[in-house]
Amino acid sequence: MKKIILILALVLTLTNCSRDSEPPLTLPPGAEPSAKIHNDRGLSHYEKGRYFDALLEFTQASVADNSTGEIHFNIALMLHQRSEEKRAKERFELARKFANGNKTILESGLLKKYLNQE
Repeated sequence: MKKIILILALVLTLTNCSRDSEPPLTLPPGAEPSAKIHNDRGLSHYEKGRYFDALLEFTQASVADNSTGEIHFNIALMLHQRSEEKRAKERFELARKFANGNKTILESGLLKKYLNQE
Protein backbone atom coordinates (compact mmCIF):
# COMPACT_ATOMS: atom_id res chain seq x y z
CA MET A 1 0.00 0.00 0.00
CA LYS A 2 2.82 2.42 0.88
CA LYS A 3 4.47 1.73 -2.49
CA ILE A 4 1.27 2.57 -4.35
CA ILE A 5 0.91 5.85 -2.47
CA LEU A 6 4.57 6.69 -3.12
CA ILE A 7 4.24 5.95 -6.84
CA LEU A 8 1.03 7.98 -7.06
CA ALA A 9 2.69 10.92 -5.29
CA LEU A 10 5.66 10.73 -7.68
CA VAL A 11 3.41 10.67 -10.75
CA LEU A 12 1.39 13.64 -9.50
CA THR A 13 4.57 15.58 -8.76
CA LEU A 14 6.00 14.91 -12.20
CA THR A 15 2.83 15.90 -14.00
CA ASN A 16 2.60 19.10 -11.95
CA CYS A 17 6.20 19.99 -12.78
CA SER A 18 5.74 19.51 -16.49
CA ARG A 19 2.57 21.61 -16.50
CA ASP A 20 4.39 24.47 -14.83
CA SER A 21 7.45 24.53 -17.05
CA GLU A 22 8.10 26.10 -20.41
CA PRO A 23 11.28 25.94 -22.47
CA PRO A 24 13.56 28.96 -22.80
CA LEU A 25 13.53 30.91 -26.04
CA THR A 26 16.03 31.58 -28.79
CA LEU A 27 16.75 35.19 -29.69
CA PRO A 28 15.20 36.83 -32.74
CA PRO A 29 17.24 37.34 -35.91
CA GLY A 30 19.51 40.37 -35.71
CA ALA A 31 19.96 40.10 -31.94
CA GLU A 32 23.08 41.62 -30.41
CA PRO A 33 25.88 39.08 -31.14
CA SER A 34 27.29 38.63 -27.64
CA ALA A 35 23.77 38.39 -26.20
CA LYS A 36 23.06 35.62 -28.72
CA ILE A 37 26.25 33.76 -27.74
CA HIS A 38 25.35 33.86 -24.03
CA ASN A 39 21.71 32.97 -24.72
CA ASP A 40 22.76 29.99 -26.84
CA ARG A 41 25.09 28.82 -24.07
CA GLY A 42 22.21 29.20 -21.62
CA LEU A 43 20.00 27.06 -23.85
CA SER A 44 22.69 24.38 -23.96
CA HIS A 45 23.01 24.37 -20.15
CA TYR A 46 19.23 24.21 -19.83
CA GLU A 47 19.01 21.17 -22.13
CA LYS A 48 21.58 19.42 -19.91
CA GLY A 49 19.64 20.23 -16.74
CA ARG A 50 22.23 22.75 -15.50
CA TYR A 51 19.74 25.45 -14.58
CA PHE A 52 22.05 27.59 -12.45
CA ASP A 53 24.61 27.73 -15.27
CA ALA A 54 21.79 28.59 -17.67
CA LEU A 55 20.71 31.40 -15.36
CA LEU A 56 24.26 32.78 -15.33
CA GLU A 57 24.47 32.75 -19.13
CA PHE A 58 21.04 34.32 -19.58
CA THR A 59 22.04 37.01 -17.09
CA GLN A 60 25.18 37.69 -19.13
CA ALA A 61 22.99 37.96 -22.21
CA SER A 62 20.89 40.61 -20.46
CA VAL A 63 24.05 42.59 -19.67
CA ALA A 64 24.81 42.64 -23.40
CA ASP A 65 21.22 43.50 -24.35
CA ASN A 66 18.73 44.53 -21.70
CA SER A 67 15.88 45.28 -24.10
CA THR A 68 15.12 41.84 -25.54
CA GLY A 69 12.04 40.17 -24.09
CA GLU A 70 13.27 36.64 -24.79
CA ILE A 71 16.28 37.14 -22.51
CA HIS A 72 14.13 38.39 -19.63
CA PHE A 73 11.70 35.53 -20.24
CA ASN A 74 14.54 32.99 -20.05
CA ILE A 75 15.83 34.50 -16.82
CA ALA A 76 12.30 34.43 -15.40
CA LEU A 77 12.00 30.73 -16.25
CA MET A 78 15.25 29.92 -14.45
CA LEU A 79 14.22 31.98 -11.41
CA HIS A 80 10.89 30.12 -11.44
CA GLN A 81 12.86 26.84 -11.45
CA ARG A 82 14.70 28.09 -8.35
CA SER A 83 11.41 29.14 -6.64
CA GLU A 84 12.55 32.78 -6.60
CA GLU A 85 9.04 34.04 -7.25
CA LYS A 86 9.53 37.76 -6.58
CA ARG A 87 12.51 38.00 -8.92
CA ALA A 88 10.77 35.80 -11.52
CA LYS A 89 7.77 38.14 -11.51
CA GLU A 90 10.03 41.15 -12.09
CA ARG A 91 11.63 39.44 -15.07
CA PHE A 92 8.28 38.33 -16.48
CA GLU A 93 7.19 41.97 -16.31
CA LEU A 94 10.28 42.98 -18.31
CA ALA A 95 9.71 40.13 -20.75
CA ARG A 96 6.19 41.39 -21.41
CA LYS A 97 7.42 44.99 -21.72
CA PHE A 98 10.07 44.05 -24.30
CA ALA A 99 8.15 41.22 -26.02
CA ASN A 100 7.82 43.13 -29.31
CA GLY A 101 4.68 41.16 -30.12
CA ASN A 102 6.26 37.74 -29.45
CA LYS A 103 3.18 35.58 -28.89
CA THR A 104 5.17 32.87 -27.10
CA ILE A 105 5.98 35.41 -24.39
CA LEU A 106 2.65 37.21 -24.36
CA GLU A 107 0.61 33.99 -24.26
CA SER A 108 2.86 32.17 -21.79
CA GLY A 109 0.91 30.43 -19.07
CA LEU A 110 3.66 31.08 -16.54
CA LEU A 111 3.85 34.77 -17.40
CA LYS A 112 0.09 35.06 -17.04
CA LYS A 113 0.22 33.17 -13.74
CA TYR A 114 2.90 35.44 -12.31
CA LEU A 115 1.26 38.61 -13.58
CA ASN A 116 -2.26 37.48 -12.59
CA GLN A 117 -3.65 37.60 -16.10
CA GLU A 118 -5.39 34.22 -16.20
